[in-house]
Amino acid sequence: GYEANLHANIFRFMVQTKGGKFDAISTVDEAKLVWKPIFAKYNQTKRGLLGEGYVFDGKEYDTFVRQGPANYIRKDPELRVFLESLPQHQRKIIFTNAPESSANEILNLLGVSDLFEAVLGSDFLENKVCKPEKEAFDKVLEYLHRSGNSSPERICYFEDSFKNLVVGKELGFKTVFVNSPTLKNEGRTQQELDQFDAVVDTKVGMELKTQLPELWSTTS
Repeated sequence: GYEANLHANIFRFMVQTKGGKFDAISTVDEAKLVWKPIFAKYNQTKRGLLGEGYVFDGKEYDTFVRQGPANYIRKDPELRVFLESLPQHQRKIIFTNAPESSANEILNLLGVSDLFEAVLGSDFLENKVCKPEKEAFDKVLEYLHRSGNSSPERICYFEDSFKNLVVGKELGFKTVFVNSPTLKNEGRTQQELDQFDAVVDTKVGMELKTQLPELWSTTS
């Protein structure tokens, strides 16, 4: 799928890029060994590579790594039905460590880009912080506060990363975990998901209404 392709592109970029510290990486296996501790430390590959002294063009990295989403992502009518079913006063915002351009491309492919107020990604975060760092969440809360009500208990946070969602829970958000390979990659188990308000498999749809009916409250 798209996530596996994304990781494959990261490792290919690390092998193919020449100069400086990249010269020590000649195979995908070597790239994986270098990448793992960097990602664990920085939570974002581009930021981590730059932080560890790898020299490259950030825009070229984004273009290379995030190429080809149309091969994996299709229009999702069920997702659109779910989003349109929520009360119209509820604001819908994308919060991602990815570049805004990539997130917007994916939203367009899914056919739901018009349903979101904003995409807050790596440009918004100025490539200085990222999830799960609390500073990244603080910047999003500041944006929400400037443009409306940012009361944490009124926020429902959807996430496929355990470590990111834990921060949302600590801040008082309602939390929805979306199962994906990320759970295994982070070394977490299904049993640890009980702390969240809801858990959905792979994609979000109307089945969430049985777990979190309050999302459809016209007064929330």
